[in-house]
Amino acid sequence: MIKLIFMALSIAIMGNEPMSEVGVEKKELKETTIINSDLLAIDFCGEAIPLTELRIAERYQNMIRNYDNPTFRKLMTKTQKRIKIIEPILKKYGVPADFKYLPLIESAMTNDAKSHRGAGGYWQLMPATAKSLGLVINETRDDRKHLVKSTHAAGKYLRNLYRQLGSWTLVAAAYNAGPTHIQNKLDAQNKDDYFKLRLNSETTRYIYKILAVKEWFNNPERSKEWGSGEVVERLEDFKVEQKKAELQSQKAELESEKAALLEKEELQLVSESGKLVAGS
Repeated sequence: MIKLIFMALSIAIMGNEPMSEVGVEKKELKETTIINSDLLAIDFCGEAIPLTELRIAERYQNMIRNYDNPTFRKLMTKTQKRIKIIEPILKKYGVPADFKYLPLIESAMTNDAKSHRGAGGYWQLMPATAKSLGLVINETRDDRKHLVKSTHAAGKYLRNLYRQLGSWTLVAAAYNAGPTHIQNKLDAQNKDDYFKLRLNSETTRYIYKILAVKEWFNNPERSKEWGSGEVVERLEDFKVEQKKAELQSQKAELESEKAALLEKEELQLVSESGKLVAGS
């Protein structure tokens, strides 16, 4: 009986060993990680960008590279004052500051930009949308060309989109493709995540444009690193190491469950043996 109890205790102790080993492995992976976590700490309006997904990382890297040119750097310098005017107006409507970069993408921050569809001004608002937001558009006046007035209208519009969609990344998509189109995509695909939606190429790239502009304004050094050819390669290696750690963890859990089952069986055997001794 003493021998059986000793065996049960030995199995119970051995059952804890694999968990201890995998814990060390996870710690080592965290300490020797092959990609700086700061490179992945990129968000849009507080919503994390899943850059550990390679397809997303590649799209982001490509857009960072697209904006790494003299023309855009000149535009950054030229538009600083206008951006400072835009930010407090958006804040008044509860719109995050990241949207202050939209006019750079929409119109290169110029008031006379006009699309073939009829969108115009700094924010490239369609005539019907602009009028519904209180702007005046007629033969002699177009408030879409007025930075302050059009930004108030854009702030209202973005706020309304957020109330409808509940996600700022989806708001950005809706600003590009229209709220009805995005809502139809959400319903048809049963998704509520911009990065999981199947969208047309223009709308798919749209959020990456805003992110790239934002990053070049705020984190030029990080942008340069993303622009290098190494980041995605390092991310691929990181994903491999991450998968190894997950497999080790799953293996440890299976070993722990197996040990616990054996322990239970041994304890039952000890209990039954004790009853036999007591009954003899």
